[in-house]
Amino acid sequence: MKILFTGERECGKSTLIYEIFKNCECGGVVCVPVFKKNKIIGKDAINMADKSKEIFCRIHEEADFYGIKTENYVINEDGINFCIDALENAFDKDLVIIDEFGFLEKKGWGIYSVVEKLIKNEKNLIVIVRKEVEEYFLKKFPYDFKRIYMRM
Repeated sequence: MKILFTGERECGKSTLIYEIFKNCECGGVVCVPVFKKNKIIGKDAINMADKSKEIFCRIHEEADFYGIKTENYVINEDGINFCIDALENAFDKDLVIIDEFGFLEKKGWGIYSVVEKLIKNEKNLIVIVRKEVEEYFLKKFPYDFKRIYMRM
């Protein structure tokens, strides 16, 4: 089964999926928010198989690493590689969580190639996608995804 979990930006998609599956036997990666003084300053990637963690992104003022600059964040290249490794090592799992297919992947960057392999491999998947990327994702991967929408 393939599930596409969609919602607006920062509505809690990743946090909810992590809380539901954190004690389950699964693979993949979830990027959870990191807070400082009740403000989101970035996200950490968590390997769902072993719960190891890596900085994925930080707001510009908090980023002390080299990475890909976006409007709001600096994306850690080590974080991208961590996510790729977690997903590459998830092929033997019954369930794989992919968080998230976003703007980098729309350009064919980031975790795109491993996501493509996992989808074509008929794995049980939960793919987290922002609402504004959903249409592109479904055109690129025209598989039978069950869709769940999360609202704030």
